[in-house]
Amino acid sequence: MLQFNREDVATVLITFAVSLGFRHFVAEPRFIPSLSMYPVFDVGDRLIAEKMTYRFERDPRAGDVIIFNPPKTPKTRTVYKEVFIKRVVAVAGDVVQVKRGELYVNGVSRGKELKLEPIRYNYGPFTVPEDNLFVMGDNRNNSFDSHAWGPLPKERVIGRAAFKYWPPNKIGGLPEYPLTAPDVNR
Repeated sequence: MLQFNREDVATVLITFAVSLGFRHFVAEPRFIPSLSMYPVFDVGDRLIAEKMTYRFERDPRAGDVIIFNPPKTPKTRTVYKEVFIKRVVAVAGDVVQVKRGELYVNGVSRGKELKLEPIRYNYGPFTVPEDNLFVMGDNRNNSFDSHAWGPLPKERVIGRAAFKYWPPNKIGGLPEYPLTAPDVNR
């Protein structure tokens, strides 16, 4: 029969409290449940989302992959408490438009290197309001994101995807997201 003394119990409780605090304030593991971020993330990929950058260093920027709770809107009323993962494609003041199968931010095409197929919808132009972000999945046609439910208030952001840790052949940082289209005339 196992016997525990006070020191054992204290060690377990302290360890548990530290791990909860770490997860709540510093970083947490996340699982990818859908293809909305494919090809950067596949179903079953696991990543670490860190929470310190946006608290102490800077605001989310275009290109960041973030985890967040969606805003409470008529379209998100059943999922607004869930955690989503999407890419920030525009910040406050940016003009977002989807036309002719492409995403444009401030008139510049974005995300072509991630595109699996032309985007099958049109959107905007829409100016992102102050203290909001515009987020989209990299797999634009298969993502429930800002084009469906509107801008994301910054206070709904939980953290930033920092690196993948599963599967083992994909361990590492995330690929860079170019903010401008490549110059084909160079």
